[in-house]
Amino acid sequence: MLSYYAFKIPFTSPFRISNQTLNTRNGIYLVFDTGDFRAYGEIAPLPGFSKETIHQVVAVLLENQRNLEQAILKNEVEQFISILDSIHNFPSLSFGLDLLMLDLKSKERSKSLFSMFTDKDPKKPNVNGAIGVLDVESSVARAQSIIQEGINTLKIKVGVDQTKEMEVIGAIRKHFPKATIRIDANQAWTPKNALRNLELFEAYDIEYCEQPVSKYDIKGLKKVKNEASIAIAADESALGFNEAKLLIEEHACDVIILKPSLFGRIKNCLLIKELCISNGIELVITTAFDTIIGRTITAVLAAHLGSDKCAHGLATGRYLQETSFLPQEINQGKYVLPSSAGISFNLDV
Repeated sequence: MLSYYAFKIPFTSPFRISNQTLNTRNGIYLVFDTGDFRAYGEIAPLPGFSKETIHQVVAVLLENQRNLEQAILKNEVEQFISILDSIHNFPSLSFGLDLLMLDLKSKERSKSLFSMFTDKDPKKPNVNGAIGVLDVESSVARAQSIIQEGINTLKIKVGVDQTKEMEVIGAIRKHFPKATIRIDANQAWTPKNALRNLELFEAYDIEYCEQPVSKYDIKGLKKVKNEASIAIAADESALGFNEAKLLIEEHACDVIILKPSLFGRIKNCLLIKELCISNGIELVITTAFDTIIGRTITAVLAAHLGSDKCAHGLATGRYLQETSFLPQEINQGKYVLPSSAGISFNLDV
């Protein structure tokens, strides 16, 4: 039996994202009950990033609930998802349905989620910790807290106040000389300003700079990538398969940041990985502030597809006020993958 459950999970504090403030993370849990176990999916468009809204997704789900349930029972769900994807092209919907079927098949076969992709031994992906726009003392304290958790990669927001940001990063580098530091400009600069500012950051041994220019300025991104000594990562410019493919073909960045829950079909993630390999581009996997269902699958994809050289944006559960009975996700700077079949957690719905 297929069921849908709406969720609205508060952020631990109001969260600023894409020029708006979010107080809750809203979405739909998909639950398929076989009688022996439950399989789960999660559909959660992210405001400011997803083109579809939660209301549009709900309308499609309600219209197709009976047909989708029959497709699952008849083992015809791949064709059904492909049809919905071609008609609506709602990435969060396609991803959520893929999650449901991956969890279902994993449990039916008594195989771990990771082993559904490969026979190789699973690796625990390294995670990064984020530092917002804070004063120097608070930033150093936040960095110390992250490093004490065993996380060695620090992601620091920049693009607001260059002088203050250099003071912050300089202080963090002084206190933690072995830490890996990456910066995220959130589209704040023109290509000219990006090159000037990145030259100033060179002294602090920066891993890469994320999205220095507008997500629409692929030419400018490529110019910065070709002329800056700091590696350049594309995030907002790479929110879909076609966008990421174009960036790779244009050699417009050194790193692709992939958010699977905004990307659509899981098979598209696999294709982008192959393109990254053939073009010498690193792939970093990050959540879109998904709940435990989406985070778990995203971590599995990070373990399977993500760069071994880079930490991944998976330590985001701390931003949501989810149940206290969740499994441990982060241990000594790594995401703990479920070792049993499927998602090792039962939702109380």
